[in-house]
Amino acid sequence: MSSPTQNAVQMTMPVASGTYPSAADEPRKWVPSQFNARTTAPDGTLVLWNSYSHAFSGFPPEARPQVEPLLHRRGFTAPPTGLTKYMADRGFIVPRGAREFERFQLRYGQRHYRQDFLDLTLLSSEDCNFRCIYCYETFERGTMEPWVRTALIRMMEQRAPHLRRLTVSYFGGEPLLGFEAIAEVAPAFLKLAGEHGIRFSSGMTTNAYLLTPDTFAKLLQWNIKQFQVTIDGLPEDHDCRRMLKGGGPTFSRILENLKAIQTFPNEFGVMLRVNFDQANARRMREFIALLGCFKEDARFKLFFYPIRQLGGSNDGSLKTCGDMDPQRDVLEVLGREMGMQVHRTVPNSRPFGEPCYANEPQHLTVGANGNLMKCTVMLDSNPRNIVGRLKEDGTMAIDIDRFARWCTPHFRDDSVCRKCFFLPLCGGAVCPVRRVVNNQRCCPPEKLRIGNVLKKMWLMNNERANRYDMQREKLLRYTELSPPGTQAHA
Repeated sequence: MSSPTQNAVQMTMPVASGTYPSAADEPRKWVPSQFNARTTAPDGTLVLWNSYSHAFSGFPPEARPQVEPLLHRRGFTAPPTGLTKYMADRGFIVPRGAREFERFQLRYGQRHYRQDFLDLTLLSSEDCNFRCIYCYETFERGTMEPWVRTALIRMMEQRAPHLRRLTVSYFGGEPLLGFEAIAEVAPAFLKLAGEHGIRFSSGMTTNAYLLTPDTFAKLLQWNIKQFQVTIDGLPEDHDCRRMLKGGGPTFSRILENLKAIQTFPNEFGVMLRVNFDQANARRMREFIALLGCFKEDARFKLFFYPIRQLGGSNDGSLKTCGDMDPQRDVLEVLGREMGMQVHRTVPNSRPFGEPCYANEPQHLTVGANGNLMKCTVMLDSNPRNIVGRLKEDGTMAIDIDRFARWCTPHFRDDSVCRKCFFLPLCGGAVCPVRRVVNNQRCCPPEKLRIGNVLKKMWLMNNERANRYDMQREKLLRYTELSPPGTQAHA
């Protein structure tokens, strides 16, 4: 098959989707992958993405007559050379008869049922110093009880010899209200991980009101390095959504603390979550400009998220945008254009980027009273989410039927999921609450508007892409194409 002389732009370099034992130049029958998604960018570029291989490529208008026939459902026959090899290596086309769903099942099982990973969410405090208008929690308990902390350390002593990876996230309420619990558990976990050669990472979701430089320094010392901090726009927007428990503004204190921790030379990451509705979205340009001090610091990223009704007492009065609102795409592009690092929604850079942690057998949420739960939104408001209890000796009493219901491969018995192009990302479990409580499928909004998502990703990333010279069949880096001080164009 002849190759177009124009370039295809390659966003990532995934591993090949399969091996082909026949002779290198022998013609084969090919069909498009079931995991492809495609759209046409405003500039006429054909944007192609595969959720299994995570290849993300753009083909200029001149190349489309050569590329599009390779994506027709009837398939074609050609040797694995030139453009055909490029498409096969990235998983956009597969040999006719390839059992792609079974490939996914194998990869899923290899990860889902691993016993050497452990992912814990610890509610160091279930109380909070804020009263945010969209919060769903009831704040019935304070700092994690001393016996629970001791039991967690005992549990880790028992599990550590068998673990390769440990992830710990501190949550609440406001976790820093339970600082004494963190100060007891965190250094013990770090010590055990070091003694047993465990790959250990830790983070925290905090409102940052108590995240002073002294506190931050101690957290870093305990390897707590990833933080999610919510700041909902300009002071006049933030302070009427995220106020103190007794009333009062919080914006200035949070920004002061963020600027202070920015002076630390350490490696860490801060996800600046911005919950938006129609009101504060209109003032995001001014807000992003206010965050100009973080523009040159790659440790700080913006993450836009629409306000949702999650079961709180104020749900009826919330003015939500809804998951399908295109405003999120607009805000992500705006943040990038204004020089900020922006957290991308999808496509994610790795398989299984989207399934909820509650679906994973390796994940448990540990309450301040020793309850073992799965979902950090439902918490103990529904008994179906309480899957067990931590015992004083560090062992766990698990209700195996409740636990299994959360962790089952929900796609297995769902004919729609089995045929879906998005399956390798969400695993049929983007929100297992829907499955557990209502036995309903829950599709991620990014899947439902994948065309717009791919257009956004192309707009945000095409200038930094690698480019594949189809004539020379060679991958060229961006810097190889442009002399210093110039810019190459697709």
